[in-house]
Amino acid sequence: MDTAEIKGIIRDIITEIAEDMDVDAEKITDSAHFVEDMELDSMALLEVLASMEKKFSVSIPESEFPNLISVDSCTETVEKYLAEKG
Repeated sequence: MDTAEIKGIIRDIITEIAEDMDVDAEKITDSAHFVEDMELDSMALLEVLASMEKKFSVSIPESEFPNLISVDSCTETVEKYLAEKG
């Protein structure tokens, strides 16, 4: 799976969660900050993490949680754990 595919899947996850929270679609960009730009709350961020773990069959430790702030940062994190998984 390449970076573009991973990013597309993560963007879909974020879009679905953001729509549930009535976030304007125009706010959803690869570099938009989940909390500051999209106003996602901590429960939404946990849903993002859980969805990524399930979708990519990886385990992302809680220590990574503060780094998951945008589609771009989530993509990098998933790529890291997919590479470790082999």
